[in-house]
Amino acid sequence: MAAVHINRNVIETLATYSNTADPFFGVLLGHESEAGWHVTGCCCFTDSSPNNFTNQKDSVTRYLSGGLLVCGIFFENQSLQADDIVKKVSKYPLQNQNGLVILVKQPKDNKVTEDNIFVSPDQNTVEKPKVIDITEDLPALITARLRCPLTISVKVAAKGSLKNSLSNVIENLCNTLSSPSAVYRVQDTEVVFNSSSLVGLPNEAVCSRLLDLTTSDEDEFVSGKQKHSKSYKQRTLQCGVLQNISIADDSGEGTLCAPIIQHNLEKFQAVTLTLPVDVCCQVTADTTVLTLGQYMTTAICNQLRAMQDCFVQYVEGDVPPKVQVFHFQPWKSTAIVSVIYPEGKSEEKLESRRRELHSLFCLPLSRPVFRRGNVSLFPEDINQNGYLINPHQYINTQPMKDGQQYLVQGLYSYHHYMQDRFDDNMWGCAYRSLQTLVSWFRFQGYTDKPIPTHREIQQALVDVGDKEPKFVGFRQWIGSMEVSYCLDHLIGVTSRIAFVSEGSELATKGRELAQHFQIQGTPVMIGGGVLAHTILGVDFNEVTGDVKFLILDPHYTGAEDLKVILEKGWCGWKGMDFWDKKAHYNMCLPQRPKVI
Repeated sequence: MAAVHINRNVIETLATYSNTADPFFGVLLGHESEAGWHVTGCCCFTDSSPNNFTNQKDSVTRYLSGGLLVCGIFFENQSLQADDIVKKVSKYPLQNQNGLVILVKQPKDNKVTEDNIFVSPDQNTVEKPKVIDITEDLPALITARLRCPLTISVKVAAKGSLKNSLSNVIENLCNTLSSPSAVYRVQDTEVVFNSSSLVGLPNEAVCSRLLDLTTSDEDEFVSGKQKHSKSYKQRTLQCGVLQNISIADDSGEGTLCAPIIQHNLEKFQAVTLTLPVDVCCQVTADTTVLTLGQYMTTAICNQLRAMQDCFVQYVEGDVPPKVQVFHFQPWKSTAIVSVIYPEGKSEEKLESRRRELHSLFCLPLSRPVFRRGNVSLFPEDINQNGYLINPHQYINTQPMKDGQQYLVQGLYSYHHYMQDRFDDNMWGCAYRSLQTLVSWFRFQGYTDKPIPTHREIQQALVDVGDKEPKFVGFRQWIGSMEVSYCLDHLIGVTSRIAFVSEGSELATKGRELAQHFQIQGTPVMIGGGVLAHTILGVDFNEVTGDVKFLILDPHYTGAEDLKVILEKGWCGWKGMDFWDKKAHYNMCLPQRPKVI
């Protein structure tokens, strides 16, 4: 194996996990390319015995997007000698034709560095890879998505027989999809493929060719109707599944016989289920299309079996629930895992399920990752949002010399004057900033409550006793304190208030804001005089104290045109001259609730 590229977040996660009482044991997850393995995540197993390893590994694969593979193993061992590691690895039935990545930690050594990383080209050899790259810049992935609801009928012969009957139907469906008669078609192209055949491209074609063939507008911006540079657009390849119902013999001379219909008359109870298949495959640009076909089939079958597990877990009598597919990005990377949840269950009732997922994917229990609000947004999903999402990500400004940028973590939507067919020009800036803050908590899964309207914000301030009833319906400013009251009352989020007596003192808040974005990661509302803005980050020089502020300006009154918003500075970096030197400023710094 030429190289091993590991997401720095994986190293940090395992270093933290090694300090817990749980066994340091599990598998590494990654994508494969010509450059080697790109390790992007990990799963922790509660049982390190070889006898239960296969079952634990197979349960993990049901969550993985196509192309995200079990590429290695991590464990604790007394020695880092190759012979000792081989003995340990050989106990576990884990093989890959392109070798395995092995991460070994010695007891009482909580550091995880390049010295702990090995590869195993086969079951009998362990060596150091030629290149070990611990990085935050893993290669961009091409995402293919297949959405295809499948309807099945499951015979229920007797009470309690649903589980076995459902298992048989799912396995038969997987066999059909795995056969050569099932193929995938890339939307807007003539390309049809599976794991063994390819029509419309040469057999050796790689997935980057599929992007070249799609006819979607390359200039379309990922957030709504607006357009900008094609570099802002990361398209999703939309795919469909087709089945050839004409069966020919090996000679290719035609069908063997006419169709035969067998009709059995029998009384039985049946349950009709709709399987909302929604599968993602993520591959590097040099992955062949035939390999993508293999990944697609595997991912569909894994998802069908995951749906079966969900049906069985939440069945009431012989009536299984409706299920939904949610795609998440649990690590600091673009890698996707998919989770099946039953419809109609509250987040509170699914908490134990989420705890299991946090434990499996080595995630802390302090922040939500698998709430339905945490779902990954694809370009086609963002287009339906109506608001611009994270416009700051498309700013090309170079960082300040010797400074370090500390930015908002996660997604938010940009709210500004005149949106929602509501005229709040000249008075509603703080309301709009509050809406942006609430959107952040929605996207991060902390709340599923809708973004409040101006009237609902005013009513909340009346309800908490801050304003008189006549305040509702009036065009009146609010400030940082009122924003904090509303966050607490409407979505249960507490805030810290920071202030300066005049704008020139904001230069002293660089370190405080840097720590806020590093630890909390929430957008900050700032009000001074009669103006309110949203701070999305700071560029801070620890030595000189110089600071710049990443500002999202709610005073914009135009359409959702990213090009105008960026070029005119409605979202951009501002220096100290942006602030009124004589105005008093309050900042509302929302704090993350400790929930999952």
